[in-house]
Amino acid sequence: MTQAKPRYREYDALRGLSILLLLALHSGVFDKSVFGFEVDPLAHVVAVFLLGSFFFLAGFFAEFSRQKADGTIVSFLASKVVRIFPPYWAALALFVFVMGYSLRRFDSLMYVLVLQWLLSPEFIKPVLTLWYISVLVGYYIIFGIFLFRIRSSLGLLIGAAVVFAASYVTNQTSGLFEPRFFQYFFIFLAGVYFYRFESLRNSLLDVKPVYKFAVALLTLLLFWRVASTGVDVRNGVYILTADLFILGWVWMWLSIFRTGIGNWRIWAFLSTASFFAYLFHRPIWHVLVELFDIERGVGRVFFNLIPGGITALILGYSLQRGYDRLLAALRLK
Repeated sequence: MTQAKPRYREYDALRGLSILLLLALHSGVFDKSVFGFEVDPLAHVVAVFLLGSFFFLAGFFAEFSRQKADGTIVSFLASKVVRIFPPYWAALALFVFVMGYSLRRFDSLMYVLVLQWLLSPEFIKPVLTLWYISVLVGYYIIFGIFLFRIRSSLGLLIGAAVVFAASYVTNQTSGLFEPRFFQYFFIFLAGVYFYRFESLRNSLLDVKPVYKFAVALLTLLLFWRVASTGVDVRNGVYILTADLFILGWVWMWLSIFRTGIGNWRIWAFLSTASFFAYLFHRPIWHVLVELFDIERGVGRVFFNLIPGGITALILGYSLQRGYDRLLAALRLK
């Protein structure tokens, strides 16, 4: 969630690119009203890549945290709760009291407990944006248990496959589990393995660029074709092609960011700002639109994207730095 160590600058840059894409996507810049013609499934493809990048990075640094922890799952999960839950609760309050989202009492309780990854949308009302945090928490719980109980990489894969299959059947029979839980499940696991196998990681990143670009193009074309059909996100072919697309493009961009481009200082700023900007950009935009009375249409799209996006990033950076200092003062960091 926060800025990574300097030797992981390419991961900072990938996170920074992803938050820029998210702000562009949520501003509506990929909508028909901007281009004047249908651009589907461009917005969908962009969303899958940027969210996949976030989940991949979360898995990567989950394994990093596990190796740096004191050896207990309690300390691992406690560190995630401290970093994620208070900012998430603040964002939830803004969605309800500033943006006017109405939630039933039961729904509100489930959101406070961050259980929408298990219950939305079948049993509780979905809320834009916040679903990602909940699914991430679900992954931390599941993979946190695995990472501390199963040291074998093969055993981890088998355990993950069993949980995926069981949760998939449960979803089909009862409606439990947020559908996108399945889409990014193995992406999070891929991030874990990418950190764990350092020599393989370095070998992959050293592959000639032409091969990386070829893989990225091929996986894009495959996923674009599947996404264009409008198939359900729980469909096996959709999950497979989406995951291959995410991994192909993460591989390509991490390699690009290992060059001088990854040394640009803006990436560290964007990476630091990303978590709070992700949580708070919609409430920030809502307040700014109301304050300046911006009408719907292309004007609002670019208002949200440029002054709104810059405001969200500056506030996100300031809030993250302040929150880090608070945790350090409380000896929770």
